[in-house]
Amino acid sequence: MINEAPGARPDAGSGRRRRLWFIGPAAFAAALTLIAFALPGGHFLGVLAALGAWLLAGVWWLILLVGPGTRRSTLNAWPPIIGVVTAALVVTGLPTRVAFLASEPALLHYAESLPAGEDYVSVDRFVGVFPISDVQRSEGALIFGVDGVGGLLEQCGFTYAPGVDAKGLPVTTADHLTGDWYATCTDFD
Repeated sequence: MINEAPGARPDAGSGRRRRLWFIGPAAFAAALTLIAFALPGGHFLGVLAALGAWLLAGVWWLILLVGPGTRRSTLNAWPPIIGVVTAALVVTGLPTRVAFLASEPALLHYAESLPAGEDYVSVDRFVGVFPISDVQRSEGALIFGVDGVGGLLEQCGFTYAPGVDAKGLPVTTADHLTGDWYATCTDFD
């Protein structure tokens, strides 16, 4: 370094800043992705934001990869590793399962507190970490609609089906979560 005493060590903070330049954009995109996919079916706008963040992180990584001062850095390996780990977590459904396990007691309490005579209840509130828009009773099951998930012609949520066979549910897909709970989606096309 210029104007440094012999044997002087570089500032420890400069290494942290350097790691942040390499890892920060990919870590931010990964966090957006995991949050977007914590909801069953993925939050539509969250997924779009995560895709944009991954695009920016990829461009940033390529700029660092081509730059002469950063080309041979071992930190260049971290953004692709973060991307692969994030993709693996999303494909296995782990974000949804973790968010559901954190919210299961609140969802169960809410399911048990609903009036027995009503087939449709408009909710528009958070139950656990999920924004529930409505609850429907169908053939002994409670179908919780989660607000903002799925696509344009798809509604996703959770189904509490004690003693009901998953094949008999009025949904398009039903992925078993735990006990009598399923992550469900209904296609309207």
